[in-house]
Amino acid sequence: MNKIMLLVSSLFFAASVNAAGVNLITNGSFEDPDVKAGSWEVYDAVSGWSTSGAGIEIRDNVAGTAYIGNQFAELDAHGGTDTNSSIFQNVKTILGQSYLLSFAYSPRINKPEDTNGIEVFWNNKSLASVSAKGGRTHNWTVYEYIVTGTGSDVLQFSAIGADDTLGGSLDAVSVSAVPIPAALFLFAPALLGFLGLRRKRA
Repeated sequence: MNKIMLLVSSLFFAASVNAAGVNLITNGSFEDPDVKAGSWEVYDAVSGWSTSGAGIEIRDNVAGTAYIGNQFAELDAHGGTDTNSSIFQNVKTILGQSYLLSFAYSPRINKPEDTNGIEVFWNNKSLASVSAKGGRTHNWTVYEYIVTGTGSDVLQFSAIGADDTLGGSLDAVSVSAVPIPAALFLFAPALLGFLGLRRKRA
């Protein structure tokens, strides 16, 4: 009986850990490095993220406000030339495990749709491209996708709009394990019922 109780406890512990949705992404809200309030900086790389192209632009509530925290990223940065950029991060996963990939996107304020595009890739495979016409303020939308882990994966975001240093905004990037299926919770009460039956027979 103790072994069965241990099994049930282990199942519920595993479920609670998965349900917690631990984010595997480092610096998903681009708060590091800390940029002076109301300003912006262009970096070749930032904590957790590598770049290609002209770098990553980190903004602290300027030309828009962050979805969470104080800072957000823009990929159509400029580092001497007007060039669309990409950022990517290696993600350690479990082979075959499903993960929820989510991020917040907003078009640049008062800019046309053709300059605001961002494309997201998982292991070099395009999941989607997002773009919209900018309004008077940031208009954040959260996008979510289910991806499968291979053990070592690469998440990438690329600016795909016009190379004019004015692009869409990115924030709140997250990759977290999909919770254990609800079937587990149907199975666990059956085990508990079995334990109750064993108690009555003792």
